Amino acid sequence: MAAIIHDPVKFHKKMEKMERAGGMADLATRQAWRLIRDLAGEESLSPKLRSLLTLNGEARIKNCYKFDLCGAHRLVYVWQDGCFVFLFLGSHDETVMWIRNNMGIVPDIARGEVVPSLRQAPEPQQEDFSQEEEGQAGIHDLDVPLDEVLDQKTLREIFPGICGHHG
Repeated sequence: MAAIIHDPVKFHKKMEKMERAGGMADLATRQAWRLIRDLAGEESLSPKLRSLLTLNGEARIKNCYKFDLCGAHRLVYVWQDGCFVFLFLGSHDETVMWIRNNMGIVPDIARGEVVPSLRQAPEPQQEDFSQEEEGQAGIHDLDVPLDEVLDQKTLREIFPGICGHHG
């Protein structure tokens, strides 16, 4: 089976934008890419990957599902012709808007980009957010300073008393 990115130009531009934004958007991008690569060559979702799906399915697009990524980001895909076809990556609000604007979409998978299986073409060493092995750190268990994953604006919103101006 295959993992296919339906509109590769838009999808990769969105990934680049999220990477540049940093923080949780960057982490969500890396998590999404890892999920896509993990599913390339698979015939179904493993129980671990199934647990990352949102609680609510998506009835507005046939066979559509959403992965719940860090920072309330979503990765949208459809199961079509035995393939995982990835349609959209973005924040929760962007995803809601995208789905509204694309209700009933039936992607032409022949025009998509086939993502090679991890077994076929190993990728460079990257952080693993899929918790593949017992005891491996997942996205919620990162042991890094907050300022490395959250921007200053977000930190000020979360910790207003600590970040307040003293005069």
